[in-house]
Order: sequence, then structure tokens, then C-alpha cells
Amino acid sequence: MSVALTGLDVIGAEIISANGKRVDFTNGIRDINYFEDILSPCCTMSITVDLGSRIVNSLPIRGGEKVVIKLRTATGDFDRDGNKAFYVKKVQNYASDGQKETFTLQLVSREGLTNETARCERKYQKLTIDQHVKAILDDVLKTSNYESKNIEKTANTYSFIGNQKKPFYILNWLLPKGIPVSGQSGTNGSRAVGVSGFFFYENSEGFNFKSIEKLVGGVDKTNQPVAEYTYSNVIEHNKLSVEFKILDYKVSRNIDLISSLRTGMYSNITFFFDLYENRTDFYQYDLKDEILDKLGEQDDIDVPGGFESAPSRILVRTADRGILDPNDIAADSGRDTADMAKSFARYNLLFTQSLNMVVPCNIGLKVGDVISATFPKVSSSEKAEKDNQQSGNYLIKSLRHHFEANSNVTYLSLIRDSYGLTDN
Repeated sequence: MSVALTGLDVIGAEIISANGKRVDFTNGIRDINYFEDILSPCCTMSITVDLGSRIVNSLPIRGGEKVVIKLRTATGDFDRDGNKAFYVKKVQNYASDGQKETFTLQLVSREGLTNETARCERKYQKLTIDQHVKAILDDVLKTSNYESKNIEKTANTYSFIGNQKKPFYILNWLLPKGIPVSGQSGTNGSRAVGVSGFFFYENSEGFNFKSIEKLVGGVDKTNQPVAEYTYSNVIEHNKLSVEFKILDYKVSRNIDLISSLRTGMYSNITFFFDLYENRTDFYQYDLKDEILDKLGEQDDIDVPGGFESAPSRILVRTADRGILDPNDIAADSGRDTADMAKSFARYNLLFTQSLNMVVPCNIGLKVGDVISATFPKVSSSEKAEKDNQQSGNYLIKSLRHHFEANSNVTYLSLIRDSYGLTDN
């Protein structure tokens, strides 16, 4: 693979111990890997260090040390300081010959360490779920590393008890319970229009709480592609700069019927047991009856013939009632059974297609962004034609920025729920 590279300057890198002792290791950096994942609450980073002095035992590094780092790239500055600084969680691959030492620092956001000691202890009275998210970020994790615009409002309220659980556990537990403000809950005749759950994750902008529908575009179509990438010379008249060339890609998942059937993606039955009223309800979810916002432009989501209304999975769940006041039915999550059934299937649908892609380093990209990718058709023809099935919009599920002296690239893991472009 030939790689077109962008420049890199390490402006500064320091390790700061708990007692305030500082060690500059700017000149000792061999490589850096920075990670984001929509399924992970925290960003992480690894730095391989090769120094002519000894700092692991002399500082010493025991874990919890603050690391600040600033890089300058062709696509902007990478600056992790202040409330976005990283902290040492592990030292790996240590070696020393008496003259120098090499090691790898495994780093995590400060909140990743705080989560191990903090607990949600109090009663959380009936408020919207986004208010609970902000309360946990502010009061339990004690962080300001988020923007209000990235905590999406929910239409429904909920009440619960923290039960001494870790904050990230509670935040993930709340994710499937949220209904976006722009969403339509329940059913419309025979059509299921219940809305999906949320994701909680950290990216370069801080912490995010966003619904699947918001991430794929939603009714307001606000999550538009932030960049357009092309593999090879697909459209000859469009001479893209090297920064937006796809250097390499591999489809990791496209068609897996057995897996889809086992998850109940096309059709499933969910039984709901109401503990308060001692009764059981059920709801059959059929993908063919869904009204969905999708990443792809093609109108229909393919449902294999014969499986449109043949439930391939049976689920049993408790009705989503609040737990503080059994006399207050409004204390439940406000979700219809259709909403609850959909959230599970919609989550699995989002991972229908996935591919891995390598592009020149672009620190402006972040998980939760949508990008556009164009791929050529496999053809013996000399004329390059666009593959409308594979091309189109994708959601960035995870990314890794890789920095070193001669190789600065971004590795992307992309997902989407439907095929790409309409035929022109």
C-alpha cells in the first residue's frame, strides 16, 4: 500500500506526576495511536517512548500521571490539555539497557479513571433522560468535557435509583430508554414508528449522548457528510486532492443472513412482563413495516423472501416502569412496546454493513460523523464506473489516528444500515 502522508510536528509532550514534577519527553516519541469508538465511553491513546534518560522509575510512573501533548498536522492541531488531558493507566513493553529505556504509555481520559471509584448513590427523580445524563456527568464524574449541543434532548422522563453502580454503567443502562424529541413514539396503524435508543461516547469534542436517528441524519438531516473520500480514479473529471483519497479498504461485513436471523433483525417477538400489574403483553416487530431514517439512499431495506414476518427470535423483557413510585404510572420511561421492540432491532440493523478504510491523517474526523465514500465497480471495462451499492454515506463507528515520523494515517471503521446510492 502506497501512502500519501501529511506532515507532523510534536509541539510538546509532558508527563506530570501527582506532586507536580514534570518531565518533557517530546524528543523521545516513537509513535502515537489515538482511539475513539462509538461503543466506548472514553477516548484512549498509546504512546511508544524511546528515551536516552530514565523516567519510569525516577519520576516514578505508577499510574494516574497526567500527560499533556500537542501535535501539529496538515489538517490542524491535536491538543490534549486542560479538561481533555490524558492520564496513565498502564505502562507496557518496558525495556532498559542502562543507557536508555523504551516503553509504551497506555492512556485514558480522566473520567475513565474516575469511573472506577465514583458511584451513583442517590434517587434520580422523574426528569428527562438527558437531564439525568448531564447530572451524572456534572455531579458524579465531575467533568465539564462536553457541550450542551452534544447531549441530545429526550421527550420522555424516567425515575430510578443509582444502587451504587458506576456512572458509565448507569449511562449505558439508560441508552435504550431514551426517545428523541423529534421522534414519534408507538405505532401508526399497522406501521411501527417507535424510535430507537441512544449512544454515549467520547470523541474529540468531548462526551456525546445521541440517538441513532440523529446520527444517521434524522428528520432534520443535520448529520451530513463532513468529508468525501474516493478510492482510485472513480470519477475521472473530479480531481480530488490526495488528502481525500482512500488508501486502502476492506469490507468486513456485507451479507450474513444467519447472524441477522439469530438477532431477530427482520422479525422478532418480544414478551413484556409487567411487574406492577402482573400481566404479560407481547409485540411482534417486522422490519418490513418500519418507517426509518437511513444512511443509504435506496428506499427499501432488503428483507429476504420468506422471512418478512417469520419471527426468528423470541425475547422476554420486563415492562419499562419507573421504580420509585408504583402509583405514578407516568414514572415509567414513556416508551410504547413498539419502541422497546424496535430499539433492539434498530441497533442491530445499524451494523448491517461495515468496512475498514485507511485515509491520510485527518484529525478533523471523529466518531459519530458521517462521511461519503465512492468506490469503483468491479469491471473489465477501462471506464471507471461508480459502484452504487458500495458507495454512499457511512457512519464512523471507530477511528485510530496513527502518528509517526513517516506514516501519519487515519484508520476508520465504518457502518451503515442500508445500501448506498440510487441509480441515475
